[in-house]
Amino acid sequence: MKEAPGNKPKISELVLKANEFEKFNPMQAACIKKGFAKNLVVSAPTASGKTIVAELFMLTSVLEEKKKVIYTCPLRALASEHYNDFKKKYGGGELAQDGAGKIKFAISTGDLDSSSSYLKSFDVVMTTYEKLASLLRHKAEWLKDVGCIIVDEIHELDSDRGPVLEIAITQMRINNPEVKVLGLSATIPNAEELSKWLGAELVLSSYRPTKLREGVLFEKETEFNDNTKEEGNLEELIEKYLGAGKQLLVFMNARKRAEAMAKKIAEQTKRFVEEKNKPALAKAGEKVLNALESPTEQCASLADTIKLGAAFHHAGLMNAQREVVEENFRNGRIKVLCSTTTLAAGVNTPADVVIIPTLYRFEKYGMELISVREYKQCAGRAGRPKFSSEGKSIVVASGSAQKEMLMGQFVNGAMENVESKLSIIPILRTHILGLISTDYIYDIKSIEKFFEGTLYAHQLQNMGDLLDNVLEIIGDLIEYKFVEQKEGKYRATVLGKRVSDLFLDPDSAHELVMALLEKKTFTPFSYLYAWVNCTEFVPWLRPPKNVRAILMEELSNRMEEIPFREEKAMFEPEAMEKFFSALMLEHWVNEKREQELFSEFGLAPGVLFGKTRILEWLAYSTIELSKVLGQERHMLKAQKLGKRVNYGVKEELLLLVELRGIGRVRARKLFNAGIKKPSEAKANIHKVEAILGKKVAQALAKQLSLGAENKNLGVLGQETLS
Repeated sequence: MKEAPGNKPKISELVLKANEFEKFNPMQAACIKKGFAKNLVVSAPTASGKTIVAELFMLTSVLEEKKKVIYTCPLRALASEHYNDFKKKYGGGELAQDGAGKIKFAISTGDLDSSSSYLKSFDVVMTTYEKLASLLRHKAEWLKDVGCIIVDEIHELDSDRGPVLEIAITQMRINNPEVKVLGLSATIPNAEELSKWLGAELVLSSYRPTKLREGVLFEKETEFNDNTKEEGNLEELIEKYLGAGKQLLVFMNARKRAEAMAKKIAEQTKRFVEEKNKPALAKAGEKVLNALESPTEQCASLADTIKLGAAFHHAGLMNAQREVVEENFRNGRIKVLCSTTTLAAGVNTPADVVIIPTLYRFEKYGMELISVREYKQCAGRAGRPKFSSEGKSIVVASGSAQKEMLMGQFVNGAMENVESKLSIIPILRTHILGLISTDYIYDIKSIEKFFEGTLYAHQLQNMGDLLDNVLEIIGDLIEYKFVEQKEGKYRATVLGKRVSDLFLDPDSAHELVMALLEKKTFTPFSYLYAWVNCTEFVPWLRPPKNVRAILMEELSNRMEEIPFREEKAMFEPEAMEKFFSALMLEHWVNEKREQELFSEFGLAPGVLFGKTRILEWLAYSTIELSKVLGQERHMLKAQKLGKRVNYGVKEELLLLVELRGIGRVRARKLFNAGIKKPSEAKANIHKVEAILGKKVAQALAKQLSLGAENKNLGVLGQETLS
């Protein structure tokens, strides 16, 4: 960051001006009073303005202390939202005009096999927890210049991804004992314990800019926690709120239920859509409909509901569709948004009213209640600070006894403590290999010293069980030949270091390595099954009960292609799920129509494309491991199949689909018409126009001409290899 001349205003003045505030709220003022010279933990309700504290902390570090800042959070979408917001406020010329200088922002949430050295030239780096851990594993040199790490949603220490965050924080503090930590969280009961672990000041606040009333609806009456009541069943309440110009968030416990609720509520919202918003909603509907090259039933359903002023939101949507939904909900055009609870911990989408029809969710062993913390995150979305003075959250009870339970345990109940998950062996395994490969631990003494700095040790004050688990894991890693022990010292082998850098679960990496070494003949299905077998692919697709017998027979008939021994492939608990998942991917790369694929395998577009991104990474990992193993025979096959998984095509279309704007459907049309290479498309552009239309043909002609002029056609250069 370059300094600008002139008198520099106070950090607080810059933040007030950037956010167009007259003053800070009580929670923010309490943080300012504590100061930003040392660690700070802020525990305050959703929508209380904790992001402003992050801005104060960030600017203090960059502008006054001349130190880099890392902002880390659990979700890519959340990192992206804050990146855009911070960059808009502090990355432009306005800040320089104030005499503070321009701050350079970067976002890095992908590519876990890189130290991302380019980030050294940025002042503020936005990451996910996993990317931060990856940077530490790759020993990114610029990390030594970091003076402050901002941990958003620090209560995630209690989740499955908690260990990656806990170890990353511990590593950062070992690397630089002077690094400051700002932990931001919704209200948690043991915030004091968390602050003691970090040696931090603590700000506990109950402040909310809008009052939140939480209630339980049973039959035709809602009882709120302020002893008020409201009459009407769920449908009547929704009608009443829509009539009053309110926006609603409805949290459902499954994707299909979110879609069904949106369709049902759209019959109500269509009467409340303002005439001025109808053209914009129609345009939004067209965007989500055409987010895929071949629109699916889900795309059509979402488009239809949006046009009527309702929408659904879940992991099955494409990113582009989610962005359209979020934008049109934030600007008030979409009246009701039906979502799974993942939205509660994600991007900023407040509403006037939150409705939760059930607090039960299907888990591994049946229907289970969600945590109080998850409920509170959903309820906390109620209330729009700039538009309303209060928010309402209503959870629906199915009986009088359940009403009492919901009111006592959830509405008036306390959230669970944040507790370390570091002792869970399957989760810990990956991190132990990472710590050995980066020399953080190398013998018993170093293991004890490292883990003494963790939240786990702080909470239990007894590391006996943890050390037993760590030594058991190291024994497995030695057996896998990922770690070796010499003269009482542990160190990663070349293979183990590569597994660690690739961020693979050592268990699944070991099975992949053994398959690559032992299986003589690999078909494309062999690779697909080997990749699906990795825990990185979890959850596997669940086949319907009525096809399991047929699947078992087909699996038996294809055992020659399975790269694992029969007793594992046929009889392990997840055998059918893995085989079903691999079959889905085989159909995908063999160009089965998307809607047919989604119907047959119970998929949604966003889930499919999320899985293909994982498989691309596993294909890349296979290539990298093959190099170390001296198994070059796998490299080209894995590379081609990885690309096929990316695009969902047979090998013959790979040259065409790497052209911008040419997906699997358009590529197949061109190929079937005799245009099999980019050069043939360029030579027959009028034929392309007849097949794909004038607009696509013109864009393609421009792309091919620019490539020829620059002698940098990307995939065109591969034609000489074919």
